Amino acid sequence: MDRLEKILLELVQGFVDHPEAVELHTTADADEQGELVIINVKLHKEDVGMCIGQKGTTAEAIRKVIGLIAFKQIEKRVYVKIDAPRIPRNHFDYQQKETA
Repeated sequence: MDRLEKILLELVQGFVDHPEAVELHTTADADEQGELVIINVKLHKEDVGMCIGQKGTTAEAIRKVIGLIAFKQIEKRVYVKIDAPRIPRNHFDYQQKETA
C-alpha cells in the first residue's frame, strides 16, 4: 500500500499550488463486495477546486488511475476521497447578486 500512496501523493502534489500541504489518510473498510481501502486526500483550501476539477472530472480521473494501479498491485478496491470544505449551495448565487 505504501507504493500506491506514494504514487497518489506525487500525482496530486504535481498539480496543486501548495504541495507541502497535501496529506493522505488511509482506512480499511468492508462491504458486501469485499475489502475496500479509502484514501482521504487533505489539501490546502485553495487547491481543493483544482484537485476536484470542473464537474469533478479531475477527481474522477485520479480515482480511475489509482483504482487501476490498486487492482493490479494489491488486488483490492480503492476509493480516493478529496476532503473539501462544505460550501452552502447559495454561496455563489449570493456573491453574484452582490456584485450585480
